[in-house]
Amino acid sequence: MNQKALLTKQEAVNNAISRSLIKIEDEINKINLVMESMNFFFENHEDVSQELFERFTDPYLMELRNIGALEWAPRIDTVAKNETTEDIPDITTTDTEGNFVTVDSKSVHYPIVLLNPLEPLKDALGFDNYSETTRKTAIDLAISSNQTTITAPVQLVQKNNGLPGFLAIKAVKNPKTKETKGIVAAIYRMDIFINRTLKNELPLMHMALTDSAAQSSPLFSNFKDSSQTIVNKKSIIKSVKASNRVWNVHFLPKRDYFAYPHVPESYIILLLGILTTGLILYTIKKNDEYHDRLEARVQIRTSELEASNKMKENLLREIHHRVKNNLQITSSLMNMQKRKLVSKEAITALSDSQARISAIALTHQKIYQDKDSKAVNLHDYLVDLMEYQKKISPSFTYKIDCPYVSVDLDRAVPLALIISELVTNAVKHAYPDTTKYNELSIDVSRIDEENVFLSIRDNGKGLPEGFELEQAEGIGFEIIRALCRQITATLTYASTEEGTQFDLKFKNLS
Repeated sequence: MNQKALLTKQEAVNNAISRSLIKIEDEINKINLVMESMNFFFENHEDVSQELFERFTDPYLMELRNIGALEWAPRIDTVAKNETTEDIPDITTTDTEGNFVTVDSKSVHYPIVLLNPLEPLKDALGFDNYSETTRKTAIDLAISSNQTTITAPVQLVQKNNGLPGFLAIKAVKNPKTKETKGIVAAIYRMDIFINRTLKNELPLMHMALTDSAAQSSPLFSNFKDSSQTIVNKKSIIKSVKASNRVWNVHFLPKRDYFAYPHVPESYIILLLGILTTGLILYTIKKNDEYHDRLEARVQIRTSELEASNKMKENLLREIHHRVKNNLQITSSLMNMQKRKLVSKEAITALSDSQARISAIALTHQKIYQDKDSKAVNLHDYLVDLMEYQKKISPSFTYKIDCPYVSVDLDRAVPLALIISELVTNAVKHAYPDTTKYNELSIDVSRIDEENVFLSIRDNGKGLPEGFELEQAEGIGFEIIRALCRQITATLTYASTEEGTQFDLKFKNLS
């Protein structure tokens, strides 16, 4: 009975730890999505008012309760002492006592100009993020990597009761000049972040979260004793990748979940165990049977774990299958809408959207067809994509030269949309004469263990004179440029009267 109770409690603790890690990773993914959305908003908007900023960010604050605040801080290169404008409040920093003081130096600044919620935090307007070392380090990394970065533990500017927090930061750049316009940031107080994320798991265990690279107090701890005692306890330590940082999560089950359950039957079982052990010591046969039972128990447990993993894989595969089916239904509904339209522009727009939806649906189909549901076979995807294009426009042929390349899930959908846009553009515009031999070639090769090179080449009429990739205004090229930035890919092209070639270089970690 004791063994059964211990196993039950151990299983409850293991499940709570697994759920905790999954929930923390989900929250980090939500942070990245919010940062990408705000980055896209400020890339394409100038002179954003507080009212417009609140309308855009209110849905995030309502749905994602862990976010303490969202902010926009433009880059200010020089500021004279006591200089102010209508749009930019006095640029301030904090002194040793936490009071706001005016910045005097003439250097680069990132003052907070827009805040949501504003009322409880309005005193922080004008605070220069670049004046504090930890925030400055994260801002510089966000600019150089073009990725969302998370700060080391920081003391928040206002109303944090002395508790640590962190900022998620994304650099906003001018799409044409590539110069940094400013930063968007999400502010989190760590105790609120953890208590709300793990409200169902914390009653089972003590937990502490530390930043592996920061020599400071824990980001969060509900241990009753000091943080140093955490290291001395026999806690379970797991690591979570939080963008550019690694968080170590220490779990220690509460006493009710690791204390040995002494019930009256325990002593009877203990006595019988002693007698049984004595018999085993004198009997070789009993000893062998004991080992056989132990091995059988291990095999049963292994089988249970394998069955559980198989069930999770099947569930993930079913999710991708349903997503693919829902996307196909959406495409069918758009097809029905097209038949009722007379505007050629509207029909073309819906057709282009159908092609993009089909590219995403095809990606999910390849994911659930993969035996591990963890990647997409690039060669198979390209063949299916070209067959789909052939059904729409049969006036061309294609060739594919692609070795086995498995594309990881983070890059599969953006890469699929980039390829689909380039192929669709070639099929629609490169072959005005359908009586000629029109051919589209796709070549894929590995540059090294991380980088892949993909080339799409047609023998059509070439791009219009004066075409510039960065200046192209079509929505297709806007999508391509945005997705290339998302996966840190490089896109180049060459065009003559004999055809056009687009070359895509991207990192693939699968």
